[in-house]
Amino acid sequence: MRGGGVLGRGWSLRARFVMVAVACLAPLVIVVLFVLYESVGNGRDQLLEAQSATVEVVAKVVAATLDDNTRVLNEIASIDKVRRLDANSAGDVLDQFQRARPSLYGLFLIAPDHSVVAWRGIDPSQFQTVSSFNDSIDRALKLGETGISGKLTAPDADVIAIVVPVRARDQTGSAPIGAVGALLSADRLKDTVLPFASGDTVIAVVSQGEIIASQGSDLETSDLSRGLAQTVADGLSGKIGTHIYTDPQSGDQLAAFAPVPGAPWVALVTHPTPAAYAPNRMLIERALIALGLATLATIFIVLFLGEWIARPLRHLTFQATKLARGDYSVQIVPGGGGEIASLGDAFREMANQLVAKVRALEAAQEEDAAQAEQMRELNRRTVRLQEDERRRIAGEIHDAVAPLITGALYQTRALELRGAAGGNGNGQHDPEAAELTTDLDSIADLLGRATEELHGVVFALRPPDLDDIGVDAAIERYMAQIQRSGLACRLEMEEPPPPLTPEVRLAIYRIVQEALHNALRHGGASEAVVRFDIVGDVLRVSICDNGAGFIPEIAARPTSLGLLSMRERAAAIGAAFSIASRPGDGTTVTIERRIEPQPEPLIDEDGAMADDIVRLEPAVDQAVQR
Repeated sequence: MRGGGVLGRGWSLRARFVMVAVACLAPLVIVVLFVLYESVGNGRDQLLEAQSATVEVVAKVVAATLDDNTRVLNEIASIDKVRRLDANSAGDVLDQFQRARPSLYGLFLIAPDHSVVAWRGIDPSQFQTVSSFNDSIDRALKLGETGISGKLTAPDADVIAIVVPVRARDQTGSAPIGAVGALLSADRLKDTVLPFASGDTVIAVVSQGEIIASQGSDLETSDLSRGLAQTVADGLSGKIGTHIYTDPQSGDQLAAFAPVPGAPWVALVTHPTPAAYAPNRMLIERALIALGLATLATIFIVLFLGEWIARPLRHLTFQATKLARGDYSVQIVPGGGGEIASLGDAFREMANQLVAKVRALEAAQEEDAAQAEQMRELNRRTVRLQEDERRRIAGEIHDAVAPLITGALYQTRALELRGAAGGNGNGQHDPEAAELTTDLDSIADLLGRATEELHGVVFALRPPDLDDIGVDAAIERYMAQIQRSGLACRLEMEEPPPPLTPEVRLAIYRIVQEALHNALRHGGASEAVVRFDIVGDVLRVSICDNGAGFIPEIAARPTSLGLLSMRERAAAIGAAFSIASRPGDGTTVTIERRIEPQPEPLIDEDGAMADDIVRLEPAVDQAVQR
């Protein structure tokens, strides 16, 4: 083996593969040509014999199927209710038999004038203009024999009609008084009666110029009027035989045919003329011996030359496998000669570059992860800065604006009381004082409403319930406020949410707040439901409304500040955020986050500040009442 490697060191890989291919295929080609040459003469005769046997079986099976259905019809024709040709009684009989034999697509009773007395399943009156249907009825009514039609096309299926005569009781030799028939599915006849045909073989039941059912390759109606015209004619005349004809597309074809007993049909099997077919026993034995010897010779040559070629490749594959499994310490050592050695050198260079790129990719991934963490931290800081700004604004409103409004309210009430007590000094009513009192009362009302709005603004900027009694209470309080705008809201939960960090509580509250705001302002919703669910160790918060809905993909634009704000807040706390909506079907906003219990912090000064506003309300209300 070593010497062979040295000898073939200058050979190209292509030359080696060509040598192996020629050495392996030459014996097989010789054997195959020999087998083909010997089998051409016997293939056609054996194929015709197989087709003849198949067509006879098909004809008998089809005839048996028709006889079975004919027996059923004769049984129906012998029932007195059917012989009376009464629509109601005959209809009951037809209904019973159709339920008993679901393979029948329809049953019908025909009067001597061809009128339909009763029917079940497919209406037979739609076929009264078809000549083959009328011929089958005439055969039953006039000749007293079983009539079989050609293929009838109905809206739901292609069917075949079988009609038998109906005679009076105990008068078997008398003229028929009517006819009873059945409609069989042509497709079911094909699936249950015809054997499966593979390849280019066609097994069919045909009549004059018409295909009743077929299996295998497509058989055109035009074939019955061209190459198979004489075959069909011979079959309808009662002959059994074979025929060779030429198809314009497929070339020479072999056909075997046989008449179907009791029906104007012909069973037909066709197949293209084979270029080669199974040889006789002696040919098979000689071919097997020759093929066995050739196989042994081929195996020996392939083993010898394959080992010579595959050894360096196998070594290179082993090294490449270790590299593919992540063992970057492996050193690619090229082996062999010629193009295999060049391939090894190229693969070694590629492996070195791959290792370098993998190391660079790992470093880039680590850097990306660090940058992503920095972005998340920046996002969290941004949210904290926003909340700090909200606290500052709320504090300024609370410390500066609220006392001024409250003082103005008290002064207004004092002026109002002073004007009401002073009068005009002589006990008479002063119109100017009354008008002044009315104006002061209006101003007091405006100041009272301003106080309420101020309370709402402070609460929106920093809801105190988040730090006092939890996010669920804060949401309920906000829902109570937004219900005044016409949005019916309710909060659903099976158990209170677990302890959450202030950042998580605030993010959930803001997302719910924004979702309800969007439902009222943009979706035109009249009802919304906020639900808290705990699934394992995951907290799920969903906000569902019955608004107009939208297409999330279209709405996910940089200008959609509400959606962007909700996504950023969810990302800042490491929660999954999703929106399910469709125009006309409302919107569902869902956030999911793993539960990480944290101790509840003490109430901060912002919560106390908001509580001051809450405690200020009774005093303001008392002043307004005065």
